[in-house]
Amino acid sequence: MKFREILRAVGAELLYENEEALEKEYSYAVATDLMSNVMLGNVDDSILITSLVNAQVIRASEMMNLSAIIITSSKPVTEDMILLAANRNIALALTQLPTFTVCGKLHQFGITEGPATAGDENITSIRLNSSRCIGCIHCVRECPTEAIRIRGGKAVVDPDRCIECGMCIKVCPRHAMRPMVDPLEAMDRYDYRIAIPSSAFLGQFRNVPSRNHLLTAIKQMGFDDVYEEAIGAEIVSDATRRRFLSGKVKLPIISSGCPSILKLIRLKFPNLIEHVSDYRPPAEIVAQMARTQAQQEHPDRKIGIFYIAPCTSKISFIKESDEIDETEIDEMLAISDVYRQVLHNLKNLKDSQVQSLERTGMTGLRWTSPGGESLAVGTDRFIAIDGIYEVMEIFEQLENDKLSDIDFIEADACVGGCLGGSLTVENCYSARANMKRLVDEAKRKYGSRYVNSATDAEHLERTKELKFRPVLQLDDDLSISLKKMEEMGHILGELPGIDCGVCGAPTCRAFAEDVVRGTITEEACIIQRK
Repeated sequence: MKFREILRAVGAELLYENEEALEKEYSYAVATDLMSNVMLGNVDDSILITSLVNAQVIRASEMMNLSAIIITSSKPVTEDMILLAANRNIALALTQLPTFTVCGKLHQFGITEGPATAGDENITSIRLNSSRCIGCIHCVRECPTEAIRIRGGKAVVDPDRCIECGMCIKVCPRHAMRPMVDPLEAMDRYDYRIAIPSSAFLGQFRNVPSRNHLLTAIKQMGFDDVYEEAIGAEIVSDATRRRFLSGKVKLPIISSGCPSILKLIRLKFPNLIEHVSDYRPPAEIVAQMARTQAQQEHPDRKIGIFYIAPCTSKISFIKESDEIDETEIDEMLAISDVYRQVLHNLKNLKDSQVQSLERTGMTGLRWTSPGGESLAVGTDRFIAIDGIYEVMEIFEQLENDKLSDIDFIEADACVGGCLGGSLTVENCYSARANMKRLVDEAKRKYGSRYVNSATDAEHLERTKELKFRPVLQLDDDLSISLKKMEEMGHILGELPGIDCGVCGAPTCRAFAEDVVRGTITEEACIIQRK
């Protein structure tokens, strides 16, 4: 049924001119005043029927690919909401009929309820397997940005709040959360394959005779060449060290090595953005270097660059992030997916087969453990923090001017740094011991010098500046936001304050925020209901 005919059937008008929207065909609709129900998953291109009038309606519809909205009961629609819908190419209409009547009329014309999507739900770089999720609140309680709720017995993630730290993957007892990585079969799509193993991958193996043994075992998976991520780490360290020496930098510098930390700063600590290092992730720098060389040597072959990642945040930064314009990495593999095959290759590797593949010294390899990056840039006045909650505490101190005489802040979301990433297989402390042997080996060979230096620092920088993401604001309009904060305080005062999580929110404060945003009602608090 065309949208033009649907509007005529329910006596609605389109709130802005869009001939294309009027001619679009629809077979399904979903009616709700709870945006969390929309987020549970509905068939693409359904119509949303609701009496809610706020920007979250547009954002939730865009997220779930709902391309038309009918506002019922003649609720007043603001110009900002109309403009947002037009910018997102979502048809927005208004009728004076109540929701129940609209549903009845559309059902008469064959418009049926949009079926819930039966498979997995994509959440940024994390995939939720709905059939495994039982609605426990492990992930809800662990999420550092309160991005997860339980709605309809299933986890629902707000991608705007998610910093993709992977904590939900670590704590889920049902393994319902898993990373969106590429399969090994993707190698078949390329004529020349280059592997970039994360430095953390090297720490997953015990009693390795040498780094070249390990890199050769990785190459034997079917790669034509292997470049260590530590090459880029060494180059970034050298560039950062030179900036310190120039004296033309605002201190303290905050490392840009952990993508989850960058997202956290943009979300909750915008005043610290000016302190963040301008450099791209080491893997991206190495990928650019590897591709340039491969194109020169093999101009007629299709080149594929594979990054073996330790965590979900690395995946999102390369695949989805707006911090860089265009990635040189083609496919993302998880350490946990390739570990067994590399281990098998190591056990069967003969010394005569070992190739000389290492290209970096100890300074880049030390990045894997907390404090390693700080030591590499050559300053004693640093703070190295691992663990997302500890990072937030230090950032709060920095914002409140409680830290002084600090040149560099190295912050890792995972306990143990990259060695504690959500896609690793070895305990982070055992992995640190494994890594130390490789670092010591590199120190014996190369000393403390930089094997790779930053000859041209400009090509290392991000091409887009970090910007504040005001997704935690209650409304774009300050006066409305203040009113909502007042309302939120009133609701919070009526709640029990025990943070039981039964409502699906991590805390009573988060629940009050959900009520103000219109994604849930106060009746969802079972204690208050009694």
